[in-house]
Amino acid sequence: MATIADLTDAEIGELDDLLAAIPEPLEALDVVMLDGYLCGVLAQPRVIDPAQWQPPAFDWNLLGAAEAAAADAPAGSVLTPDTAGWHSAKHERLLQLVMRRHDALAQGLIDGWFDPLVMQPLDDDGNPLKGKEAMTAALAPWVIGFEHALEHFHDLESLDAPELPDLLACLWRHLPEQSDEERAESQALDQEHPLTSLDAAIDDLVGNVVELADLARAARVKVETVRREQPKVGRNDPCPCGSGRKFKVCHGKDGT
Repeated sequence: MATIADLTDAEIGELDDLLAAIPEPLEALDVVMLDGYLCGVLAQPRVIDPAQWQPPAFDWNLLGAAEAAAADAPAGSVLTPDTAGWHSAKHERLLQLVMRRHDALAQGLIDGWFDPLVMQPLDDDGNPLKGKEAMTAALAPWVIGFEHALEHFHDLESLDAPELPDLLACLWRHLPEQSDEERAESQALDQEHPLTSLDAAIDDLVGNVVELADLARAARVKVETVRREQPKVGRNDPCPCGSGRKFKVCHGKDGT
């Protein structure tokens, strides 16, 4: 299998600059949140087409048609090469870098490890933060991006898997704003499974996301297997479409 060329440090900086240059009123994710968002997309039990997952990455406030109808609001604009204040060369380069990172993360989730884009948090004097404060500051943007994906694509959270709530709770523990229930779960996790350093927290985050992706992949394979096990239509049998013609002269005439 060919190695997927992940982004270099310079290309990561270039991608962040391109995201920041996306014109208003669009509000793009930054490169760290985008990284979490891509993993949230890849951890779904179905393959999400880029045409579906790219627009919410380039506009935080974008509503899909169903959400917009429920909120009685416009669906929102989508970034295109013709967006005012933007142009085709930037758009092409943006998509190229995003897709390379997407593909590298996809391979990492299969292999069981990926390097999340996480920035070293500093205090007001430029010194590295430590302890719980450092973990939240460093990992919250990444987890917010992951959560953004789940807000647009609900298949993962719909899985009937007993491990799912605990795995998600291990991610949500890094969010600064939590519900009372989430805060209680985070406190319990801090007692039962304390994270002693930022490196340990990153290892824990990666392990949990890989497990979520494994659950999703298993569910996807199960669905595909069930579909393949459906009875095969004989070429002389009536076509399942209900046309009344034989399958071989209807939907089976091209070998489909």
